[in-house]
Amino acid sequence: MTTKRYLSLIVQAIYVLITALQLIFVPNMLLSMFGFPPTSEIWIKVLGVVLIAFSTVYYGIIKFGNDEVVKYTIWGRIIVGIGFVILVISGQTLPALILFAGIDIATAVWTWFELK
Repeated sequence: MTTKRYLSLIVQAIYVLITALQLIFVPNMLLSMFGFPPTSEIWIKVLGVVLIAFSTVYYGIIKFGNDEVVKYTIWGRIIVGIGFVILVISGQTLPALILFAGIDIATAVWTWFELK
């Protein structure tokens, strides 16, 4: 197994880590970029911490995982993407969240092709 085979997971891990750090240290900058109102709620930073944990899991999968484990990351990213789309369609959030859904679904499809 080589790391190059999982290039899509490397990209996903970096994307998740960068998003996590923004949510922890400059959440309102990230939120404003996508038209969301600023917040002082702690939950946005809690989400950032959770995303850091996800990025470390991605790193472990990249380094030690196998194709079967990688397949589950595909499903996880598709679930996140669909969940974001449902939140937008149901009017619970701004359409800008579709961008994040697109990134997750696009990297999931990329990973699927890498496994073929």
